[in-house]
Amino acid sequence: MRTTRKVSVWPVGLVGGRRYERPVVENGKVVGWYTGWRADRPFAIDMAGFAVSLQVILSHPKAVFKRRGSQPGMQESDFLKQITTVEELEPKANNCTKVLVWHTRTEKVNLANEPKYHLDTVNIEV
Repeated sequence: MRTTRKVSVWPVGLVGGRRYERPVVENGKVVGWYTGWRADRPFAIDMAGFAVSLQVILSHPKAVFKRRGSQPGMQESDFLKQITTVEELEPKANNCTKVLVWHTRTEKVNLANEPKYHLDTVNIEV
């Protein structure tokens, strides 16, 4: 987080009914999302999975994180769309391969949702 220039992202453990969710990274760029819910979201990421530089917040004074007015599960996407693009995201945690952050809400993980041999990803077309 300390090295975030604009918006950095990383995996989050125990979220979305899975062991983890994460941005999928190729050649240092986010190209998709490994997620248990609505992979078609513009930023299919949990609130615990990103950091925003204070400089970005100050340079976008009208950007807001809506408690109300967003569709369920779209708050992160609605906020991030106001300040960045997927192409600008900065992958952390060894190119989003290490889980260093865990969701704080305790819920039972449904291992039936976990792929056995491959990641369930959605690629982003640019």
